[in-house]
Amino acid sequence: MTNVTPEQLIKIKGASKSFQKAGDGTLLVLDGIDLAIYPGEFLTILGPSGCGKSTLLNILAGQDTLDIGAISYGARYEKTPVDRHRIAVVWQEESLMPWKTACGNVEFPLVVTGAARDGRKETAAKWLKAVGLEGFEDYYPSQLSHGMRKRVALAAALATRPNVLLMDEPFGALDVYSKLQIEKEVVRLWEQLDTTIVLVTHDVQEAVALSDRIVVLTQRPSRVKLIREISLPRPRDLDTLYGNEQFHNLVRELWVELTQTV
Repeated sequence: MTNVTPEQLIKIKGASKSFQKAGDGTLLVLDGIDLAIYPGEFLTILGPSGCGKSTLLNILAGQDTLDIGAISYGARYEKTPVDRHRIAVVWQEESLMPWKTACGNVEFPLVVTGAARDGRKETAAKWLKAVGLEGFEDYYPSQLSHGMRKRVALAAALATRPNVLLMDEPFGALDVYSKLQIEKEVVRLWEQLDTTIVLVTHDVQEAVALSDRIVVLTQRPSRVKLIREISLPRPRDLDTLYGNEQFHNLVRELWVELTQTV
């Protein structure tokens, strides 16, 4: 177990992971990843397709385990069965239950984490309003657009007030306008909450627009190539950010780094 300093939330040390190939042998995906995650930051993991970004996120989410290395948690997030609800995930794939309404989908994690029955519906309605879906509480996923369903998934993830929110390329399938609108909601809500976000993406513009720090991974087997601080001021207005010269300089710099990993 690696030691976590007081200012760190999560520390990853020497993280390595392999998978069995369809034939003989194994495929090394992560090869000695070292990374510290800090409370309240917006951290993006950027890398080429297939480099192991989602594998690392799955391990952080407790959906998989390391072969070698360790992940340690600081005092602000004790990874115990009682506190497991303090980490939430917004997956790339559709994650809503089609037989439940939008309100029911947001209520479900509150039920799982043992929230009192009284007030659950009000809490769900509050979070749906927070993501711009007031009035859609009784709609089923099939009655909502793709972007609206992503907003429901975001509301469900935030309803338990997690210490850590993991996001696995959640907006990749959205059209440009819908993607910008939900990115704005994510930034607005995160700036109001005491939550650490770890986002996985291959979209350089998205990474720069949203992040405090960006971790660029190499091609598989994946290592940390560089960690880049993003000094763009907060709060960020994404509507005007895309016309900012500093923003475009950062995008060009990171695009070059990303393309050189392939």
